[in-house]
Amino acid sequence: MHLLSVQVQPNLLAAFNEGAIDALRIVDAPGGTVAGVEVERGDDEGPYINVTFATPDPQLLWSSVRQQLVRLGLQGASIVTCTGSRGWDNYLLLHHFSREVSNERFDAP
Repeated sequence: MHLLSVQVQPNLLAAFNEGAIDALRIVDAPGGTVAGVEVERGDDEGPYINVTFATPDPQLLWSSVRQQLVRLGLQGASIVTCTGSRGWDNYLLLHHFSREVSNERFDAP
């Protein structure tokens, strides 16, 4: 089981709609792709909201999450990571709101 985590930083948005987090939690993903969802709020040099999906197929889920981030207008205020085969020891940075940060991709099957 992998963890695909979306961190939204509301201060990076001109206007933040709390309903976007509810919509993100209910991402339209193929059946069986989402085994669970947790939402955590915090403040570390600014507020953040983590939406973490437990998934057996992170690559398939990432496609759906990416589309949802665009639909909700959250891509400019989010960071997306995914645990790897060794958990957080080899995670992937799939998306970062800053264009100066390099994103990673899943290995080809």
